[in-house]
Amino acid sequence: MNFSEQPPSKQWSALKYRGQTIAEVWFKPEGEPFALSFRIPQESFQIPEMDQLLTMENLLKAVGIATEEVDSCRHEGASPSGMNEPIPEPGHPLSPPPQEVPHLNLYISLRPPPEPAAREESGEPAIPEAKWQDLQARWNAILGLEGSVETLRISMEALRSEMEASSKKTLTPDEKVHALNADVAQWNKAKSRVNYALPKLREYIHRSTWATATPERKRLEEIFKHQVRPYVPLSRLEELVALLESLLKDRQVLSQHGVAVQQECKCIVADVQGTLRTLQSNAASIATKKRAETSTRGKIR
Repeated sequence: MNFSEQPPSKQWSALKYRGQTIAEVWFKPEGEPFALSFRIPQESFQIPEMDQLLTMENLLKAVGIATEEVDSCRHEGASPSGMNEPIPEPGHPLSPPPQEVPHLNLYISLRPPPEPAAREESGEPAIPEAKWQDLQARWNAILGLEGSVETLRISMEALRSEMEASSKKTLTPDEKVHALNADVAQWNKAKSRVNYALPKLREYIHRSTWATATPERKRLEEIFKHQVRPYVPLSRLEELVALLESLLKDRQVLSQHGVAVQQECKCIVADVQGTLRTLQSNAASIATKKRAETSTRGKIR
């Protein structure tokens, strides 16, 4: 993932070496979009050979950042006085903190990416920043809806398996003998609804799976995949607005349709399971009653 796309941390993330946590990282601390922090516990410097591996270069490599992207860095904790100190060379081992200091803290600022040019060689102006922010908000809304659709798709995959199993469910020999005809009819009626709803469920899963593969979606993704605003000529503004509005509406419809299909299928599954429980309960009661009557007649004889 590009660092600009990395969301700010909400908690420390562990960096492990051979299954053991040796440091932690925090992205974009205190709203700084081009910064990150590492903290290295005292114990990591005591691991054999680890003291030579704990370098700024290796820590950055662990999170996918090259040393060339670093603008400035500092650390604190290595000096008994507790004051900030300049960082050593990227490939040189970091100095461990004193025994009484639990962590060595490393603060790194990255170089911000260059601003895109306002015009191409043709001299055509780019879309204004304010309008670009509006377009970006629409794109983010589309991504949010796509996330909801994907969540629905995953839940429907499980629901499909449950419905298919329900439609193929058969009664045990004992249940067949003692089940009431009315209960069997209700259960079969509920199962027939499964065969009606399954095609709709499968069709939604197919649509949601391929929703992000359309050419229009790929064109928009190519434009918006970078957080930094790219050069987009002003002449394309109307085209972008139309594409975004069309895609947003499509995702809204897809999401709403998915919720409706999911609710319908859940009701059908609940109905199938409910009628089956009623059938099984009544059949068990009848079987118990018949066994009791047979036992009583045997005693009378």
